[in-house]
Amino acid sequence: MDNPHEPQAPSSAAYGAAGRGVTGCPLAVQQVLPDLLDEVRSALGDRLVGMYLYGSAVSGDYDEGVSDIDLMAAVTGELSPDVLSALDSGHHRFWSSHPEFTDRIDLIYAPAAWLSSLSGELNASGSPPILATVSPGSPLHAEPVSQEWILNRHLAHDTGVTVHGRPLECAVAAVPAETVRAAVARKVLSLRDGAAQVVHRGGHAYVVLTACRALLTLTTARHASKADAARWARERWPCFRPVIDAALEWRLGQAVRDETPLPRELSAQRDGLLDAVCRVAEDRTAGVVGHG
Repeated sequence: MDNPHEPQAPSSAAYGAAGRGVTGCPLAVQQVLPDLLDEVRSALGDRLVGMYLYGSAVSGDYDEGVSDIDLMAAVTGELSPDVLSALDSGHHRFWSSHPEFTDRIDLIYAPAAWLSSLSGELNASGSPPILATVSPGSPLHAEPVSQEWILNRHLAHDTGVTVHGRPLECAVAAVPAETVRAAVARKVLSLRDGAAQVVHRGGHAYVVLTACRALLTLTTARHASKADAARWARERWPCFRPVIDAALEWRLGQAVRDETPLPRELSAQRDGLLDAVCRVAEDRTAGVVGHG
């Protein structure tokens, strides 16, 4: 018999029949997703085609109290200021009820037509579609779809589970491998360009661990969590183990917001790792992607 004093996971009915895959995710995620889904459905109504969970919550590398909840919502219609305001209010109500997830929701509201397009490319002519996103350190805002978001779509397709609505396999089309490699290369090149402006340990951890994920994807054509990619990279390039190990420690520890300048040896290792990954990116995508 279940202990009535222990937290219980929501039944699949909390999400609907399409959300049964969520029941294999961490209990903390299962417990809060119905409330977040209710807020999103209240704001969007029938504009919400589906919602999909991906990232560490489904990969098995979720770190309690640290990892974000990564979600992608397929939507129809315009993301007008009124719609964005309703979503923003819903997010804040959710955070008020679940303060432990404040600044730990990474949610993209993407056009359903773009998510289901077969090419994964942006529009060849005219204005790009508009998505909205809220993420740690970045309040809800709308912006044109760019190459950066192609990687999120790729991860949602390859690793995601359906939380609500249209099944993921019907809503999110695969992204061609060449498009993924080009997007990864652009991502790591931009990381190198912006690394000098990073000031806190959490930012340095993000740069280092994202570089590890990029290296793994460019080398093996597969994706992995930050922790898995770090383990893989430190075995492949033992010379960078100190900065990779430090990044893992910063991500999980209380030093995440520490703005003390990096020790010179770790700063040099971070830059060396970025340079090495960028060389791989340039080699693997020669003729496909530039620095712009």
